[in-house]
Amino acid sequence: MERFIDQPGYSYYGIYDGDNLICYGAISTNHDNFINRKMDPNTVYLFDDYTNPYHRGEGLHRKIIAIREYEARKQGKSVTFAYVQSSNRASAKGFKRCGYVARIKLIYKQIGKNRPFKRKFIEL
Repeated sequence: MERFIDQPGYSYYGIYDGDNLICYGAISTNHDNFINRKMDPNTVYLFDDYTNPYHRGEGLHRKIIAIREYEARKQGKSVTFAYVQSSNRASAKGFKRCGYVARIKLIYKQIGKNRPFKRKFIEL
């Protein structure tokens, strides 16, 4: 999170319980930082979603998605997307509840110290 927080084109949003941050998520309007590609100017990438384990099941993930969609619309964006690992069923469920559908399957393999990877997109 720290490497993006002060970068242009990146914004973080949070939900608090008093002074405690219990859920957060980020947006990028410049790069999709998962595969590091420049994005369409009308697109926002949603990433770094996290909900405190003690607050899961309270609908906070859906709320942080909605907050970021609202912020994207305020910036004149018309498309939002996220990458969700197949093992992260809770996140996939939250995005589906917000109307997101799987469009591609991304297959990758880490091949080095700096984590570059081979990738392959498969249309669903």
